[in-house]
Amino acid sequence: MAVSIDGGGGDRKKPLNAELNLVPYIDLLTCMVAFLLITAVWTQLARLKVDQHGPGPGENTNPPTDKIAVVVHDDGFNLIVGNDQKPLPRKAGALDYATLGVELAAVKRAHPDRTDAQVISADNVAFDSIVRTMDATMSAGFADLSLLDAVP
Repeated sequence: MAVSIDGGGGDRKKPLNAELNLVPYIDLLTCMVAFLLITAVWTQLARLKVDQHGPGPGENTNPPTDKIAVVVHDDGFNLIVGNDQKPLPRKAGALDYATLGVELAAVKRAHPDRTDAQVISADNVAFDSIVRTMDATMSAGFADLSLLDAVP
């Protein structure tokens, strides 16, 4: 497949005949489309659905009495259910996600109708820790997550 361009030469001008081979361009475009279609599927797998159900700027910052929240900080977790707090300290220098999962499962058994929970973290907490905390919370049955910033 080629395109021929005729410059319409005159008596004294050199004719401008050229052939452009379009096959390499079509091959390149076909490979690019196939690559984009293949990689588009993988972008959907690594997505977490998180909303912000907490107070916005200028709103009442008094916490509701029936909230379920997990506070992530450098020393471990704080599990908040209503007005009760349960600290879950680090074990062997790492955050204890197994204990967090067990405690969240117990909260889910106590509140089977609840699907919402909040994950609260400060800015200095590593992203991996937040995601693993969210995974543990979702695995315990709290599918409607809110990600909030910890108030200093």
